[in-house]
Amino acid sequence: MLKLKIENGIYKISFHKTNRLNSLNADPLREELFKIVSKPGREVMLSMKGISFIDSSGFEAIIAVVNRSSEIGSRFRICNVSGDVYELLKLMKLKITLEIDPVKAREYIHAV
Repeated sequence: MLKLKIENGIYKISFHKTNRLNSLNADPLREELFKIVSKPGREVMLSMKGISFIDSSGFEAIIAVVNRSSEIGSRFRICNVSGDVYELLKLMKLKITLEIDPVKAREYIHAV
């Protein structure tokens, strides 16, 4: 479900063969990301490219990873958020909690 690549010390994670983050894959996602963010000082970026739907379980998993990384002292952020998912984040006021890569956020905001 996830692909991991390390570039310049940044753990870059992307989804593989799925366009949904929901109750079927949220728990495995959370567990895998917990392992990756578990080292203090580690920088982790999750690409949401291709994800067109997130349910409450998916949001809960991402928020749990944000909280875990904050507790441990690593940095977790998301990027490549689709317009629909970004709108959900805004609606739920989660963009305040989540660190969304500013370049990708700007690209979306200017496209509107």
